[in-house]
Amino acid sequence: MKKNYLGLDVLRGLGIFVLLTMHTAFYHFEGLYDLDLNNPPPVVTVIGLMLMFAGIFAMVSAIAHTTQYLRKRRQLGYDHAKLLKYNTINALLILVVAYLYFIFTGPGIVNMAARSMNNSIFVEWFATGKLIGTNMERLWYIDSLVMLGTNVLLMGLVFVALEKLFKKKVTPTHYLILGLAFFVLSMIRIPLYPLYLEAYESKNWLVLSVLNPLVSKNNPIFPYFSFALIGMWIAMLLAQKDWKRVVKNVLPVGITLFVVGVVAYLVLPDTMLQRGIDPIWFAIMTAQLGLFQLMIVFALWHYDIKNPKLKLSPLSKFIARFGVAGLSIFFIESTFSAMVARIIRTFIPTFSLDIAGSLLFGLSLAVFWGFVLILWEKKNYKYGIEYFIAKTLRKYGKSEKQEKLEGKLQ
Repeated sequence: MKKNYLGLDVLRGLGIFVLLTMHTAFYHFEGLYDLDLNNPPPVVTVIGLMLMFAGIFAMVSAIAHTTQYLRKRRQLGYDHAKLLKYNTINALLILVVAYLYFIFTGPGIVNMAARSMNNSIFVEWFATGKLIGTNMERLWYIDSLVMLGTNVLLMGLVFVALEKLFKKKVTPTHYLILGLAFFVLSMIRIPLYPLYLEAYESKNWLVLSVLNPLVSKNNPIFPYFSFALIGMWIAMLLAQKDWKRVVKNVLPVGITLFVVGVVAYLVLPDTMLQRGIDPIWFAIMTAQLGLFQLMIVFALWHYDIKNPKLKLSPLSKFIARFGVAGLSIFFIESTFSAMVARIIRTFIPTFSLDIAGSLLFGLSLAVFWGFVLILWEKKNYKYGIEYFIAKTLRKYGKSEKQEKLEGKLQ
């Protein structure tokens, strides 16, 4: 069974690279609060869509984790208890990193109406010189890392549950049906979201505790666990070592979902930048659920299937490093960009960025991090977040992540 797919590393790395660029561009754009969300510039709409691409990480993560579940079960002989223990600790470590990130170093939460930014502790410190604490809005926020940690926890439970229920007769189709059913069920987020907002405003902590992980404004279980389930489906197909069957199954599903989502998006009123939880939101999610499957199939075909002994080009290698150790960069990028902007304003008090300037600023910092990773790779990415997670997990079982950091996983 293949331990690692280069295509997933490149795709994950590309996602992180783009996210680093767009984060910086979005939060350092001087005209952010003056945007007309009813008639935004096309480039702003594109940035908004790209910042909603958390689902690609959910799907790629699910393929990688499910591949390792299968390997641990079939090749390494883990029983269900050992697999669940390893997976649960992995999920909890991701969640710890997620909350540390969003409290201390993560990006701001924009309030367009109040023309204000709810920053993390270090970002606010570098941006304004003020040392602040955190607040409930940041603690309740479900960012992409919280979503990934939650998905990993749930994936382990689903994997073991299906194995126990169907024993050796578990098929990829079980995961496809479960994924599509969960995605349709995710429409429940539309009527539940107003109840969530009402609970938030009235500080009804009991209701909020239940609804927040399920339907909150950003990256909740509905619908993002369906992206994970579809990723598990693709991983199960890949485990059968029949690429034609993968293509035959994934392409029709991916194309259908993408076309349906795009048509719905074009027909419905455009409320995308208003970030409402409404039919246009579900149309975007539908299109993304299909698009990400197609992107994954193409990446796997190009990097793993077409030429199994393919050596990455310099550009692909540059991007793939973000897929190996990008979490460490992601953790500090908002703080770093705030620090750089503060230093520039010390020498140029009138420093400000239009859309083009903010995109160039974001791209420049992302490229800078790419060169940092080139140097760091020579030290096996020691002492980064991935390094410490892998080192901790090694106590509970074989860590494929540690092998990847050391360049041993093929």
